[in-house]
Amino acid sequence: MPYYSFKVGTSTGSIQSVEVEADSHEAARRSLEAKGLFVFEAVAKAKASVGSRLSHLRGGHVGARSLLVFNQELLALVRAGLPIIVVLDLLRERNQNPRLRALLETVREEVKAGAALSVAMARHPDVFGPLYTASLHAGEQSGNFTDALSRFVEYEKRILALRQRLRAALTYPVILIGASLAVILFLLTFVVPTFSRIYGDMDAELPAATRVLVTITGYLQGALPLVFLGIGVAGLALWRWRRTPRGRRMTDRWIIRLPWVGSLASGYLFSRFARTLAMMQAGGIPMMPSLETTLGTVGNAYLVDGLRTALPRVAAGGSLADSLGRTGVVPPLMLELVAVGENSGSLGEMLGHVADLYDSEMDSRLTSLAAALEPVIMMGMGLVVAAIVVIMYLPIFHLSSVVR
Repeated sequence: MPYYSFKVGTSTGSIQSVEVEADSHEAARRSLEAKGLFVFEAVAKAKASVGSRLSHLRGGHVGARSLLVFNQELLALVRAGLPIIVVLDLLRERNQNPRLRALLETVREEVKAGAALSVAMARHPDVFGPLYTASLHAGEQSGNFTDALSRFVEYEKRILALRQRLRAALTYPVILIGASLAVILFLLTFVVPTFSRIYGDMDAELPAATRVLVTITGYLQGALPLVFLGIGVAGLALWRWRRTPRGRRMTDRWIIRLPWVGSLASGYLFSRFARTLAMMQAGGIPMMPSLETTLGTVGNAYLVDGLRTALPRVAAGGSLADSLGRTGVVPPLMLELVAVGENSGSLGEMLGHVADLYDSEMDSRLTSLAAALEPVIMMGMGLVVAAIVVIMYLPIFHLSSVVR
């Protein structure tokens, strides 16, 4: 049986989009007119099969920015007092992401059948994560759905801004390193061999440094395909090993223990942990579900394993600060502020202060890192290029001195 998508006018003067399943166009129109709606237009729409719908759900990617825009629009429409079915219809029409459009269609049908919005979205955890659906569920249960959604939008804005600052600070040094390696590789594989052929035609004895460099470039030219192949195979093996639980835990532990970089990474992770837990507590979610959901957002298997040992102690009635302190992975500053928050009854507020503190510290570290890396990379590349050029010109200097 086909579906018909209609533009209709309501008694209040608003225009909405609705879908009706009927045997014919006229039957669908009559059913809507019987409800007191004025029908503007109708377009036949075939009912999607299960296979095609699943293919739509699997296809495409829903990024963090797309979800943030979606939630901002959802918040604005809910605040306007529109029914949730109408809200989902409007969001589906406006959205340009094919996967999110298909998901919203499925969610709309489930909500129309009587499911709560959080429950319908929880059936698609790869897009609507546990943190998001738990926040919506808490808002539905407490009657403060708008406040819960507003807190989550603010949380997503902060997390996205933090990621953008981290990406922006590291992008330029990575580009500089890549460009430096490309220039040095070009000199070694194209420029130096050209000079080597010139010197070979001259049949003159080369300085020791030039002979060493020519020998290295000769080996490098022959082994370059094997080097790239070896790097690719090693990278693929490391990637596959990291996907295993043991490999993920070990590489995450190495990252945390790296000098300077490890403290930057742990600051970012604990900022996210504190901010997520603060949002869950502000939404009135009990401590144990809050901790379980928050651990899923940390993103570091080594820290998650350590933090998870605190759950039994918290469940047994222990304080959060003492339980986190026994894990051995939480910084002392965070433990002190959490203890103050528990004793004063303002745990959520103190966790927000912890996140703000780590964010500001990370900003200063990233600024220092970018300021230190850029001149170091430029000077390093300049020295290497200058050394290659001087070594290759040594025979010419030697010949000019002999002629004199």
